[in-house]
Amino acid sequence: MTKVRAFRSDDLPTMQAIRSRAFQPIHDSFRALVGEDVFRLEFSDWNQAQGDYLQSICAKDSGKEIYVATVNEAGVGFTGLAMNQARTRGEIDLNAIDPEYQGQGIGEFMYKFAIRRMQSVGIKVAKVSTGGDSSHLPARKAYEKAGFNVFIPSITMYRKIAD
Repeated sequence: MTKVRAFRSDDLPTMQAIRSRAFQPIHDSFRALVGEDVFRLEFSDWNQAQGDYLQSICAKDSGKEIYVATVNEAGVGFTGLAMNQARTRGEIDLNAIDPEYQGQGIGEFMYKFAIRRMQSVGIKVAKVSTGGDSSHLPARKAYEKAGFNVFIPSITMYRKIAD
């Protein structure tokens, strides 16, 4: 049975492993999209940098709320929430579902939980950011199933200017 619960500090190693496995195919896709030179200069440290970011948002003083998706009590995903109650805006921050559990509706379940949590504190607009490339298609589908239905197209462009 899928549930969502608040983050506990002993969840961090599992979340780091899920994050790394879930984002590896995305960064493999980035390598193919931008080429080896740009990838090496822009993304070669993605796993360490993203791991550091996850650790930072899990800190008690981060100002973010972190939740863990579980199946039979085992952590299979996570999401961070950033909420600005004064501006009534919220954002689904870094999040991932273990690749072994993707495609089973767990992401949709987790994002709907996130929306309910935001609504409970008066948030009126929620956003989530994702990539437009094919490696992000499963995430986009889960966000759409959770009700995210308007978007602003964006393109990130690169140019190598030195080694």
